[in-house]
Amino acid sequence: MNPVLLLLSVLACTQACYWNRQCPFPLHSTKTPYDTVRGDIRDFTTPQNCEAVSVWTLNRHGNRNPGSSVTESIKYIASLKDEIDVNNFRRWSWNDTLEVSQSYLTGTGYEELFDIATRIREKYPHLLQGTAEDYYFRPTNEQRTITSAIAFAHGLNDGTNLTLHIDNARTRDDVVRPYENCDRYQQEVKTSQLLDDQMNDYFNTAEFIAVQHAVQQRLGLSTQLTPDNIYELYEICRFDRSWSDIHQSPWCAAFSDHDLVVLEYRDDIRHYYRNGYGSWVNVNLGGPALKDLYENFEAAVQGHGRKVTSYFTHDTMLEMVWCALGIFKDPNQLQASFRNPGRVWRTSSIGAFSVNLIAVLNR
Repeated sequence: MNPVLLLLSVLACTQACYWNRQCPFPLHSTKTPYDTVRGDIRDFTTPQNCEAVSVWTLNRHGNRNPGSSVTESIKYIASLKDEIDVNNFRRWSWNDTLEVSQSYLTGTGYEELFDIATRIREKYPHLLQGTAEDYYFRPTNEQRTITSAIAFAHGLNDGTNLTLHIDNARTRDDVVRPYENCDRYQQEVKTSQLLDDQMNDYFNTAEFIAVQHAVQQRLGLSTQLTPDNIYELYEICRFDRSWSDIHQSPWCAAFSDHDLVVLEYRDDIRHYYRNGYGSWVNVNLGGPALKDLYENFEAAVQGHGRKVTSYFTHDTMLEMVWCALGIFKDPNQLQASFRNPGRVWRTSSIGAFSVNLIAVLNR
C-alpha cells in the first residue's frame, strides 16, 4: 500500500485593491479564505490498479470570527471611520454580534469543512459503506474546531445512512494540540525574545514604514496611526473580505496591493518563529500527529484500521506538521528585515482557513 499527500495550489490577482473591484487581492495570510488557495481531491488520479482503503486528514478549523483581543482592538480603530471623508466608510457599521461570538466558526467556515468532506465522499464513495467503528473524528476543545468537525461529518454523511460520532475533545491532546502542554514551547518559543525582536525589526523596515505613511495619507486621518493601528486596519479588511466572496469592505481601500503583500509578511515571520522552522521545538511537536497517521495506516494494512480518521485543530498544528515533514522549507532562515518574494513559507497558502493534510492509503 502507498500513502499519497495532497497539498495546495495558490491563485493570484494583480489588480489594485479598490474596495468594490471584482477581484479583490486574495491573499491575507492566516485569514485567507480556503477557496482562494485550495486544491481538489477529485482531481487526483488513483494509482493504476489500486483502490483507496483508508483516508486520514488533519484539518484546521474553518473561517471564524476574530478573537477577543482582536475584536477589542479593531472596534477601537473602526471608531475612527467618521474621520474619513468617504461615504463608504460612513455607511459602514460595527457588527455587535462579534462581541458575543468571539472566535466562533462562521457560516462560511461551516461550508468550507462541509465541502471538503463532500469532495472526499464523491472521490471515494466506497469508503462510506461501513459501521460507526470505521470512522473517527476528534476536535480540540474549542467551539470553532468542534463545529468544524460537525460540518465535516455532515458533508461526509450527506445522502448516506451512516451513523457518525464525534469524539469528545480532550483536556490534554498530544496528537492535535501538543504545544499547549509543552513548557519549553510556551516559555522559549511562543513568548521568546527572538520572536519579539523579529517583530520589532519588521515594523522598522523601510517597506512597512512606507505602508504606514501611505495609509495615513490615503485615509486622511487626523489621528496619527501607530504600527499596531495599521495592523488593526489590516485585520478589519481581511476579516471582512474572508466572510463572503462577494462582500465588499471599505477598509480594504486603505491599502494598495503592494501594501497587502508587505502586511502578509508580518504573519509569515511571526508564524515562522512561533510555529515553524524558527525553532527545533516546533519541528518535533509536529511528530505526534504523523505518528498517529502512520499507526492508523499500519492498522489498515493489518486489516483492522478505520476507513476515515479526521482531526480538527489550528494553524499552529498544521504548520508544525509541515515542519515535521520537512516541506515549505526555505534554504535560508526567514528574517523580518528582508522579505524574499520567492519564499515557500507563505502562510496565505500553508495556513489559510480550513487548510488540511489529506493522506490516502491505497491497496
